[in-house]
Amino acid sequence: MKKISILLLLTALGFGFRMFALELRPEAALLRAPDEPEYLEIAQSISLGDGFSLHGERTAYRDMLMPALTAAAIWITGDFEFVFWVQIFLSLLTGLLLYLIASRRFSEGMSYAVAAAWMLYPAASLFSSLLLTETLFVFFWVLAMWLHDRLEESDYSIRESLLLGAVLGLLCLTRAAGAVLLATVFIYVLLIRWEAKFALRSKSVSLILLASIVVMLPWMLRNYVYLDRFALNTNGGINLLIGNNPYANGGYRYDERVQEIIAGARGEAERDRAASRAAREYAQGHLSKTFEMWATKFAYLWSTDMAMLAHYAPVRGAPSLADTLHAQPLGALILLAIPFAVLVLLGLSGFYLVTKFPARGFFILQLSLGALAAFASYGLPRYHFPFMPAVILGAAAYVENQPWNSAPQWRRLFLLLAIGVFIGVWIFETVKIIGWM
Repeated sequence: MKKISILLLLTALGFGFRMFALELRPEAALLRAPDEPEYLEIAQSISLGDGFSLHGERTAYRDMLMPALTAAAIWITGDFEFVFWVQIFLSLLTGLLLYLIASRRFSEGMSYAVAAAWMLYPAASLFSSLLLTETLFVFFWVLAMWLHDRLEESDYSIRESLLLGAVLGLLCLTRAAGAVLLATVFIYVLLIRWEAKFALRSKSVSLILLASIVVMLPWMLRNYVYLDRFALNTNGGINLLIGNNPYANGGYRYDERVQEIIAGARGEAERDRAASRAAREYAQGHLSKTFEMWATKFAYLWSTDMAMLAHYAPVRGAPSLADTLHAQPLGALILLAIPFAVLVLLGLSGFYLVTKFPARGFFILQLSLGALAAFASYGLPRYHFPFMPAVILGAAAYVENQPWNSAPQWRRLFLLLAIGVFIGVWIFETVKIIGWM
């Protein structure tokens, strides 16, 4: 009874924070923010029976599941804003799943702390009020992490393998970047969990891949029939080009100069293929510049959550992200920056110094592959959001085990150097926002 009472209290607190963020968002901010108007237009097109279309034409530029969920909200209630209530519910459910994941690794008190960290995490509340993929994406991401635990507990049973594969398929339909977690599961189960029999593990990953493909295949076939692109979306090549061209800055820059590179291509699919070719040719022909840009992409990826305010409260006419953030209230900037920085530093310390807790390699692998995805394309602060559940678990490992004093001196030295890198990124970000650079 005590456990239920504590979880209900944490859920109520989380609900209050998310409602506060939803009510506080400026009026009409959705229509001024990046990406959200397109998700809304596609959802409205679906609800009107015109299919997955943008500006009157069939599209796959945006991933499928979020517009479909918003269209369902419109069908059920007549108002797309019902989807925000769905997102709040899913975000709270994510916190409860994190509690279950933590309870397999930590004490009861620390498991509550993990749930509380998510319920009170400012960015999680903020994203619940945005018409973006993040809340739905992270729910499926954490659900897949929980199902991975169940898969191990069941000794890689057929049922759990198929269920995990289906959820990973939904994750990829929410955003194609879900392939990061799909690859994590494949590599970890097949190549790292050598304690179990290889035949058992290979059968499990085969079933996981099969179930995920079955879930994704109808949408990919639709894209092939209507857009001549057998893929989850038609923006993968564009994302590669944004990060690999002569004008790339490591973050999102898709200006006229970059668009001119593929000016001769016509249609979504052809532009996507042309962008992929151009990005590959540039990376192969400029290897040193490509690798040098990785540090900048990493810095963009792990910039603080302050950048989320550009989506939550966009400033009309602001020429840059720094100018947008400069116009935000100081309290909001601090609220989004400090908790994120604390979680990241504790998470980094936990994964580095606590060498033994269940599935530690699984969490580190998803963080590593996520960074590689950014290196291949570009860094964006909101792209670190799906990794924050793993970061919170790493932070819990550090707080519960207190490994600093028992760690070898050389490990502590390397950790301090890594911490210095992150702090340097955040100082540079702050200086840019203030306007000193």
